[in-house]
Amino acid sequence: MIPAGATGGREIAIVIVNYDGERLLPDCLDALARQTLAPREIVVADNGSSDGSLALLRDRYPHAMALPLGRNHGFGGGANRGVAATSAPWVCVLNSDAVPEPDWLERLATVPVGDEVWSLGGVLVEAGSGMIESAGDQYSAGGYAHRLLHGRPLAELPPDPYPVFAAPGAAPLFRRDVFDLLGGFEERFFLYYEDIDLAFRAQLVGYHALVVPAARVRHRYAATTRSRARIVFYSARNGVWCAVRCLPEPSWRRLVRGWAVQLRRRRGRERLLLAAGRAAALAGLWRTARERRVIQAGRAVSLERVAAFLEPPRARGEPARAAVSSDRHG
Repeated sequence: MIPAGATGGREIAIVIVNYDGERLLPDCLDALARQTLAPREIVVADNGSSDGSLALLRDRYPHAMALPLGRNHGFGGGANRGVAATSAPWVCVLNSDAVPEPDWLERLATVPVGDEVWSLGGVLVEAGSGMIESAGDQYSAGGYAHRLLHGRPLAELPPDPYPVFAAPGAAPLFRRDVFDLLGGFEERFFLYYEDIDLAFRAQLVGYHALVVPAARVRHRYAATTRSRARIVFYSARNGVWCAVRCLPEPSWRRLVRGWAVQLRRRRGRERLLLAAGRAAALAGLWRTARERRVIQAGRAVSLERVAAFLEPPRARGEPARAAVSSDRHG
């Protein structure tokens, strides 16, 4: 293993948000131990786990700093506290159900980037099928997020790094100074869309992400959540909040129509959960509107620039094979 910084690349801290993830942590931490470039530090932010996670860290992974948080602050809250405990200029918030390939960190640490790049990501690979889970996260002016090249073979990836709206959410790498400038993740979201909301706020002040196709991470989607109900509810609620907070010139009619279509397409319990999520979003709408005024007042780029990044890469003249997308959060 090459020590951090020995290649002349950027030094990186790893933050893993954990909640009752004793069954997942060994694969993730063992994969970090196999990296060809070592992270400068590893912090496991534990959201009040009641399983053996903390004992596992103490007994098998003493090199990883355990950060007991006492209670569940949600993914964003746990990540914010974990990032605050690091000192490296770049930090990766890595899901505990993600298993990076051995050269993943070295590839991210050594790729050239411009000043406008604040986030880097590798390609997420579905653990079961070996197909692409996400080659970048995209956001639409219609108010939803989706995953580029979802379900496609790895052979369809473009060879070179390309700009995207957001790095895939299971293993994004951030510039620490920009992360702090943005205030980190919005903790009110608790689960889901906090990464899209953060990426959108970065877009509004002139930053974007870069995907490095050769950097790969095997991911067991939703293994940390283990609850379809949570995914549907929080995605429904937070998707509304993200759109209201971040879209500079939203078409409210288009948004409402899209949300209504989603509701009609669901059946049974999922329809009830989706409706409950939308209702919870409406209950918090007054606060969300106040947040919108602050976020939009800080916008530093043109509406044209924002609109360009709401289009998939092919529409922006970037690698065509990165443009195929799939619904991310339903």
